[in-house]
Amino acid sequence: MFRRKKGLIIRVESGQPDSFAIARAARVLDDQGIIAFPTDTVYGLGCRADSAKAVRAVYKLKGRDFKNPLILFLGKTEELGQYSQELPDYAGKLIRAFWPGPLTLVVKASQAVKQWGLDKDGTIGLRIPDSALLQDIIKKTGRPLATTSANRSGAGESFSAQEVMASLPGPVDLMLDGGEIARNHPSTVLDISAGHPVILRKGTITLSRIRQEIGIQVRLKNIQVLFVCTGNTCRSPMAEGYLRHILPKIWKDRVVVRSCGTGAMPGMPAMGNSQQAAAQNGFDISQHRSSSCTQERVRQSDLIIALEEKHRQDVNKLAPENEVNLLSPGGVPDPIGGTLEDYLKTLELIKAEMPDVLELIKEKLD
Repeated sequence: MFRRKKGLIIRVESGQPDSFAIARAARVLDDQGIIAFPTDTVYGLGCRADSAKAVRAVYKLKGRDFKNPLILFLGKTEELGQYSQELPDYAGKLIRAFWPGPLTLVVKASQAVKQWGLDKDGTIGLRIPDSALLQDIIKKTGRPLATTSANRSGAGESFSAQEVMASLPGPVDLMLDGGEIARNHPSTVLDISAGHPVILRKGTITLSRIRQEIGIQVRLKNIQVLFVCTGNTCRSPMAEGYLRHILPKIWKDRVVVRSCGTGAMPGMPAMGNSQQAAAQNGFDISQHRSSSCTQERVRQSDLIIALEEKHRQDVNKLAPENEVNLLSPGGVPDPIGGTLEDYLKTLELIKAEMPDVLELIKEKLD
C-alpha cells in the first residue's frame, strides 16, 4: 500500500503536464488523499469524487458547510454524459465556447453522482479547467475530482501555495506548487438544470458573452443595481434610498442597490435637502457616503441607471460592454443649490420612474 506523508510539496509549472507530479497526485488520490493545485482561476482542493472519506476530509479541512456542494472537475468533454442528464439543447454551444475554461455548469446529476452523495437537490456543478496538468491527473485517476477553492471557508481565494498554507488550518496530503497565478475572478457558475439559464455566481465569463453564444435570455440569482449621477450627494442617493425603500420583501436578500458619482469626492454625506426630502417620503439616507464611479464598480453591476445622458456616456467610457439605462428619457435635473422644494420635485420625478426600474429588475432575476 502506498504510504503518503502529509505536507508533501511538488513544484510544477502551472497548468503544464508533469509526468512525476501526475503520477504522484494520482497515487495520493487513489489512497483517498487530498491535493491542492493551481487552476485557471484560483488554487483549488480536490479528491476523488467517489471517495466519501476523502470528500468528508475536504469539508473538514476547509471548514465548509455540508449544505454547500463541491463541484466536479472533468478531464474531457466526453465524460459529461456520465455525470449529468437531460441537458438542454444549448448546452453544446456553451461547452464548445467555454470548455476548457472558467465556466461551471450546474446540471441535473446522474445516478452515479447521486450515489456518491455529491448532488444538491438533484443537481451538480461540472467544469473542465483550462489546465493540461489537471486534465491529465483526472485521466490518470479515472474519476472526476470533487473540488472547492483552497482556502478556509469564508476567507479570500488563494493565488499561491503560500496563501493556501496560510489559509488552511492544516496541510493537504500533496501540494502542487505552481507559483503565484494571475489574480483572476473565479469561474462563472451557470445553472442550466431548469427551464432557463441562471447565473448563480458572476465570474470571468460575463452574462453578455453567454447570451451571445446561446442566443436566449440569461437571468440572475442576485442582482446589483447602480445609480449614477455627478457628485453622488443629491440625486443618486435619493434614487438608491427610495429603491431600497420600495423593494418587495422577496427581493431584499437578492437585490443590492448602490450609487456613485462620475465626479464624486468620496466620503461625503448626502446634501441636507436630499436627506430632508427622503425623510418626508419615509426613508433615511443620513448614513450615505459618496463614492466614485470606477471601472470595477461598473463592471460588478448588473443594472446601471444614469440620471443624465452625460453620466451614461461617462459610464460607457469606463466599461463599453455594459448596458447603461437612463432613469428618465429627458434626464433628472440637478437640484444642487436649490430649495427643499426643488429637491422634493426631483425626488417626485425619481419616484415616478421607479416602476420601470422594478420591471427591469424582474426581467433580470430568475
